[in-house]
Amino acid sequence: MNNKISILNYCFPLGVSEVFFLSSFYLSILDVSLFAFALPFSALFLLISVYLFLRTNTAAKAILNHDERNSEVYAFYHQSFGIFAIIFSALLFAALAYIPLMESGGHFYLLYCLPMAVCCLIPAVASYKGMKSAKLEAEKNVTNI
Repeated sequence: MNNKISILNYCFPLGVSEVFFLSSFYLSILDVSLFAFALPFSALFLLISVYLFLRTNTAAKAILNHDERNSEVYAFYHQSFGIFAIIFSALLFAALAYIPLMESGGHFYLLYCLPMAVCCLIPAVASYKGMKSAKLEAEKNVTNI
């Protein structure tokens, strides 16, 4: 297992997922029916990204009580929370925006965006909990000095 705790561990598949999602959105606007083929690839790369986040999260929890790496762990959780909260909000907004457009492919986005938004909520909550525990660990280490 890699001891490097960084958002770069999961950002590449997340970026690929967003490229597929945005290209699908663009094709949908152009009224090309191929937009539905990009959504499964977006979901696949988003799930890979969440898996890589959870693997890095496990490594971060294991080294949380090391004083010298506590700021690195806190930064990882803080950045991860921001990234996944923004993606959760964007997917939820896209799902709600496509509800009136059900006849013109909106059901594809509804079926994609809602589960993927919930999938992004898992790392957001884990990051929030990790931020709190890293902050408590840092405060505990400061009071011990």
